[in-house]
Amino acid sequence: MKWIEISITTNQEALEAVSELLMSMGANGTELVDPYAFRQVLENNRYLDYADDGFIDSYGTDVIAKAYFSEDRNPQEMVDELNQRLAELSEYMTIGPGMVSWKIRDDAEWKDTWKEYYKPFKFTEKIVIKPSWEQYAPKGDEIIIEMDPGMAFGTGTHETTKMCALLGEKYLKTGDQVLDLGCGTAILAVLAAKLGAAGALAVDIDDAAVKVARQNVQNNGEEKKITVMQGVLENVPPKPYDLVFINIIADVILSIAPEVRPYLSQTGHLVLSGIISTRRDEVVSAYTALGFGFVEELKMGEWTALAFHA
Repeated sequence: MKWIEISITTNQEALEAVSELLMSMGANGTELVDPYAFRQVLENNRYLDYADDGFIDSYGTDVIAKAYFSEDRNPQEMVDELNQRLAELSEYMTIGPGMVSWKIRDDAEWKDTWKEYYKPFKFTEKIVIKPSWEQYAPKGDEIIIEMDPGMAFGTGTHETTKMCALLGEKYLKTGDQVLDLGCGTAILAVLAAKLGAAGALAVDIDDAAVKVARQNVQNNGEEKKITVMQGVLENVPPKPYDLVFINIIADVILSIAPEVRPYLSQTGHLVLSGIISTRRDEVVSAYTALGFGFVEELKMGEWTALAFHA
């Protein structure tokens, strides 16, 4: 679908009036490019590393209001009308440059552009994650998991998921039964199935995540091995699993600690992730006090993942 994009270069003082002017002419939406607002965010949040020196200055000092109109409008007539109304507005306030321009924009320009930034990547020693639109020939004994970016958390790019995968690959044995609690996209359940698990249960409290997880299980051909359900740990019928992933947040990991034991086999491993490093000692203490044996940990960025045995 094509749109007419009209841009007005103005200043911060007139920005609200210019935006209302565009909307009054029937704009389907507006977009503001305001370097002052960006500077204010940085000024109020100096600890945030948004941009390197000089980046903000590249935006200049002008404020730009953009609006989008249906293709059946006459762009030159709209420009002429805007110039007239801006001239009237300038009698009451300073409007800056007051320049009006237009161009035809096509949805196709941005509809698939984001896909350029998602490429196949090495997830673990054996697993490669690839989006559905990319071609990838596995090298050696690599195993491919197809995973598209979506609403649910956990496509393998976040440190917490990555550490779960590395520990899971290390401790998973052929024929294991796996529980993936807080599954997000079910990437860990799919990984387990691809690596030889006999079965996996993927659980998430969020209905959107459950829908995405089921689609990912289907896309990877693992419906026979993986069951996806919505809920929390107390909704899962207790049975011993050989490998349990709990990738949530420290508060939840601590709150369910007394309930985990019935879900782990006598020779099983428990992998906990989503733990900010400052909470690491708290989680280790809680689980070792309940009789779980601490095995090892991984750290990436500000996050820690912990492995325990039954």
